[in-house]
Amino acid sequence: MFSIGFAHEHGPFNRRCFGEEGKMTSVGRRDSSLVLALMVAISICGQALGDTLRIGHWEQTTYYRHTFEAEEGVEAALRVTAVGDYTLYINGAQAATDANWQTAEETLVSLESGNNDIAIVVTSFQAEQGNGLLVSLEGGALVVRSTFTDETSLWYWTGDEQVGTDWTTANVSSSWDRVRAGTIDRSQVSGGIFHPETEAVAGYPNAVNLGSSTDGRIVLADQRGQNIALGLNASEVGITDGRIGTPVWSLPQGLGALNRVVDLTLPDLTRINRVRVITKPPDGNETYEGNSLQGYSVQISEDQSRWIEMGGLNDIEDFVFTEVQFNAVLARHVRVQVTQAEVGSDPAKVTEVQIYGVDFVPDGAFVSQPLDFGDADAVKNFGRVRWWADTPPSTSVALQFSTGDSPDTTDGSWSSWSEPFEESDILMPSPEPRRYLRYRVNLHTEDLEFTAALDSLEIDFELAGIAARDASGSVEPNEAAMGVETPFVYRLQLQLGEGDLVETVRVRLPSQPSQVDGIILLGEQILVPEYPTSDEGITAGGRTLHVTPGGVRDLDIRFDPPLSSADAEDLDLEITLESALYTDTHEFRAFLFSPGSEDPQNVRERVVDDASWKVVVSDVDTRDLFGVKAFPRVFTPNGDGINDFTVFEFTLTKVTEPRVVDVEVFDVGGRRVRRLDTPRLIGGRYPNLRVGGDVAQLSPGFWDGKDDGGELVAPGIYLFSVTANLDTGDETVTGVVYVAY
Repeated sequence: MFSIGFAHEHGPFNRRCFGEEGKMTSVGRRDSSLVLALMVAISICGQALGDTLRIGHWEQTTYYRHTFEAEEGVEAALRVTAVGDYTLYINGAQAATDANWQTAEETLVSLESGNNDIAIVVTSFQAEQGNGLLVSLEGGALVVRSTFTDETSLWYWTGDEQVGTDWTTANVSSSWDRVRAGTIDRSQVSGGIFHPETEAVAGYPNAVNLGSSTDGRIVLADQRGQNIALGLNASEVGITDGRIGTPVWSLPQGLGALNRVVDLTLPDLTRINRVRVITKPPDGNETYEGNSLQGYSVQISEDQSRWIEMGGLNDIEDFVFTEVQFNAVLARHVRVQVTQAEVGSDPAKVTEVQIYGVDFVPDGAFVSQPLDFGDADAVKNFGRVRWWADTPPSTSVALQFSTGDSPDTTDGSWSSWSEPFEESDILMPSPEPRRYLRYRVNLHTEDLEFTAALDSLEIDFELAGIAARDASGSVEPNEAAMGVETPFVYRLQLQLGEGDLVETVRVRLPSQPSQVDGIILLGEQILVPEYPTSDEGITAGGRTLHVTPGGVRDLDIRFDPPLSSADAEDLDLEITLESALYTDTHEFRAFLFSPGSEDPQNVRERVVDDASWKVVVSDVDTRDLFGVKAFPRVFTPNGDGINDFTVFEFTLTKVTEPRVVDVEVFDVGGRRVRRLDTPRLIGGRYPNLRVGGDVAQLSPGFWDGKDDGGELVAPGIYLFSVTANLDTGDETVTGVVYVAY
């Protein structure tokens, strides 16, 4: 079951509703009407404006193909099971379908003389039960079974959606991947006796594993059954190109082959446990026996200064392919050395050397289907997103999001993927409101012995309380010198429907504006005499405007009464201000708030002519950390609401990735009394926002006069320091602040 839940906003997580999975159609694809309904039948618990979608199980579809030859037409016994809903085709005709992996289906099928095609589509959404499938066919002398080890019986898979049924008989050997080891517990499968050499095989779309984790998490796929030598550098050209036949490692005749070697180099130190040598298929008068090596050893090395033999074979009788297995060991270099030859023996010809490992792959991704949150006809304002993940050292989980108005992600309504987020509990970054949302889970590991894992995901959303049907923003100019106050004009276009209300517009600036010159609303030019505006605001056009900081970089414009379709269905807002860039680029993103909502609606970028919301620097500031001072320099933290705090202001430039910035306060004896809890910061100006309340505390240099224990410090002179962790090393600037009562 695909685990979905909706939680009532005012009673979070105490009620859950679940829906049943849609069934497979005759061609192995889901009915489109089910996709429109999140592929589950969902009822929403409660009638509050805010709901929460929980996702704890994951769905993925994989396609498998195998072609085999029968010497004559024959009736054969087909046995099959797969983890998930599967449909199996023989020569393009449906032969079996089931959803219970613990019961094998058995049926008789008619095979043709010559080539026959097996095709299987599996949609897996059952965690904790493994991956892949088991297939065997037996009729007369014919035996066909699923395998990932037999080089004479190749099975393939893909995660790309296959439309129609042409794929069930097409030649996919050059475009699909070889199957890898599956993870089905055969002891729990009843209802059919598979051929004893049948192997569980699987494909892992986007290199993630949904079924092997004991608690149903998304983890990276491992390298079992995957030839990690494919495409590697080797001392013999073509020995790792994956093509069985040519080119080959051709050895001298007879004893001249002794001690000849072929070396392969892995990209990094990797744990491996198996090396396979494949003989070139015979041409003309050749035979497999004549082309096969008689004996060889496998050696490994970390740096080529010392080689260690891991095993070998002599008096080889399996002429098509052989392999040497050993306990997993770290290796960077792998060598195959000829150890046996006879006088006058035919020249051996090797077409491929393969290496198999046991570690996880370094990167993988899971991409969800478009989610309609239970109502395909309604637009949603998406709220906060939370996820729970396990990230051992050197691993990471990062999520991306995209929104659109159609279940077809190729239509023009879908946004590009957002930037990846590693920290949970974020506001949805993609354009809103939209009908559909999808997410992408990116897993990464630097240490291939460990994998990151995603446990579950929650997304808040609202069906009501939409601020605007559509909103787009752009800014001019799109180029500015770093560190120089530059006049900008920000234009916001709103489409307002019945019931839409925009109470606050928030624009994310490169730095707090030095001034806001004016606003054009409904064709009226409104001057802003001071920034921030006073508590009374500015009265214009029958409403009051409050222009204040909304955060360290945010400019807020609050409208009383809110903007609505009664003003205009298509409404333009223009803001003229001065601000400075302190990074290479900045995107002037904007957000809309409806009355009473803390969930902002994202504004999309408007690209027209040469304008967009992105500004790039034309000239770089040579300074790194400057403008460090306490404002006010003297403050009185006595709780009377006047000068109760100070802010250690500073400006940071050329920092595009968040860096550690330490702000510390010392007494005159050098003893530290307070270390501020500052977040990681990018380039920008971080001033006193000149406002009170919670917004004032958003300044990273905010100090309320208390020590690390939460007690007010004694009046007197204090020293402070601001230290930025830069590429060139730590840079520190110090200053003085006075505490008085």
